[in-house]
Amino acid sequence: MRPGERVVTGFPADAGQDALAKLESGSTEEERKDAKDGGGAGGQQAAASAGVMMRLIVTMVWRRLIRNPNTYASVVGLTWSLISFRFHVAMPALVKNSISILSDAGLGMAMFSLGLFMAVQPKIIACGNKVAAVTMAIRFLFGPAVMAATSAAVGLRGTLLRVAIVQAALPQGIVPFVFAKEYNLHAAVLCTGVIFGMLIALPIALVYYIILGLL
Repeated sequence: MRPGERVVTGFPADAGQDALAKLESGSTEEERKDAKDGGGAGGQQAAASAGVMMRLIVTMVWRRLIRNPNTYASVVGLTWSLISFRFHVAMPALVKNSISILSDAGLGMAMFSLGLFMAVQPKIIACGNKVAAVTMAIRFLFGPAVMAATSAAVGLRGTLLRVAIVQAALPQGIVPFVFAKEYNLHAAVLCTGVIFGMLIALPIALVYYIILGLL
């Protein structure tokens, strides 16, 4: 074969290019199909893993609830209240005074824990100014609004409705912070809500009292 001569294969050049293009297009479609199948499998795996994670969370919360003495104390207290109301049974003075002492001690220890938590924070407003503002707005604006709507829906009118709205504007309790700290769920937000809620609760309650008295 001389230099410069072309080898004749018996197939036109256009036919070879067409075959190559079809082959490439076929492989591209197969890759897209595989990618789609892989994406569907990935979505199914993600859904399955989300379901497993949800079951794990529910199981963990249930185990912590059944190990928490507060759960049993609430059940026992509710049971005793029903029995006492139904059969007019009075609690013995010794038991009543013991429960009162434990209640006072628990409240003091909760406040002490709140103070320790605030002391180790790098800032006075541990959760940030924006989150603190949203927390105060939810507590002192959204809370009374929801209370007013639900109270009016069940038929409360007059003085009872005003009392319900003012009570909804009272500061956040200490117990939610105790549970938030125990389960490590947004304890900084609850801590800020309790501290600053106590500081601004009195003027806000007075404002609600004056406004509702004028209506």
